[in-house]
Order: sequence, then structure tokens, then C-alpha cells
Amino acid sequence: MSELESVRKEIEEIDREILSLIDRRVNLAEKVLESKRINGTSINDRKQNEVVINRALNTATELNLDIGSIKEIFEILIRMSIERQNELSGKGNLP
Repeated sequence: MSELESVRKEIEEIDREILSLIDRRVNLAEKVLESKRINGTSINDRKQNEVVINRALNTATELNLDIGSIKEIFEILIRMSIERQNELSGKGNLP
């Protein structure tokens, strides 16, 4: 196996780990939704979204990552969680 193939294999493994973590994150939506129902919080909690984005940007800065790209990624993750919570509450866009 060439060095390039070896690096690509490692990237593939990391991509699988990232996808597994995204799956775990989205699946936590059910627990989040239950807590929001108990606390009377709306599904789209803008304050919490801001906390998550700021935390991600701070970590991205520490790791010297492109904060613009990290912000986009976390906005997508938040959107995925909101969509999942809407689906679980019966308000989703399911056919």
C-alpha cells in the first residue's frame, strides 16, 4: 500500500468516526426534546444555539481551524437536531 493509499484509508476511518458521532448527536434529540417539553422550552432554542456555536468557535480558534467553516458545520448540526426534534414531536416535514 502506498503512502497516499494509507493516508486515504486513515481519512476514511476518520470520516466513519465523524459520521458515527453525528448519528449519536442527532439521536440525542429525543432526550433533548423530552427535557424541553418538561421545561416548556421551544424546539428552536436560539440562546442555546448561540452557546453551541460560540463553544465550537472557541475550540476551533484553539485548534487553529477555519472558524467560518466550523460555524457552517455547527449550524448544519443544529439544524439537523431541530429537524429531528420536529419529526419526533410530529411537526416534521415527513411525507
